[in-house]
Amino acid sequence: LNDAKHLYSLEAGSNVHALTFSPNRYWLCAATANGIKIWDLESKSIVDELRPEFPQLGKRKNPDPECLSVCWSADGATLFSGYSDNIIRVWQVTRTL
Repeated sequence: LNDAKHLYSLEAGSNVHALTFSPNRYWLCAATANGIKIWDLESKSIVDELRPEFPQLGKRKNPDPECLSVCWSADGATLFSGYSDNIIRVWQVTRTL
């Protein structure tokens, strides 16, 4: 790289563990400590935030599992996410206008 310049930043709100691009949209997806964030890179706005419901066992509140990895299916309709509780969660992602 002979020359590099910072273009812009996107606020994730918590630690970012992984990033992936949608194969069929101009979207960036981030696996964060608080869940999954999806940005539209043309408008630089958040399209969606995905947060699973975590059951609380017992009286003590345990910290929610963190999303550590994300991967889109080839057609961009499904998002796979790996969490720190050793569970892969699968999301159907569609755009509604």
